Amino acid sequence: MSKLLIRVWTEMDIEEIKKHLLKAGELSANCENCQHLGIDFTKEATCPNCHTPFKYISFRRKTHQAETFSAIRRLKEKRPDLIIIDCDDIDRAGGKSKAHDLLGG
Repeated sequence: MSKLLIRVWTEMDIEEIKKHLLKAGELSANCENCQHLGIDFTKEATCPNCHTPFKYISFRRKTHQAETFSAIRRLKEKRPDLIIIDCDDIDRAGGKSKAHDLLGG
């Protein structure tokens, strides 16, 4: 039986995700916990600056779906320890969290 990549939605604590998140570009990533830049997301298990262990990764770059799945497959081969999170979901949830905090809800 072959394994396929599928999207799964589940409720998670956005602050916990952001503490352990790598936001990746084409060549490097940044730590969402301390905003350290230039992290090699294919090799680094922890942030070289704040030493937070990485559990999640999201991709900033918007590409065609076929390119995205290809990049995810390559990443999963190199970093099976990371859970891939959709960057739009993180940004949207972060915006809702900030609005909730500002409005005192």
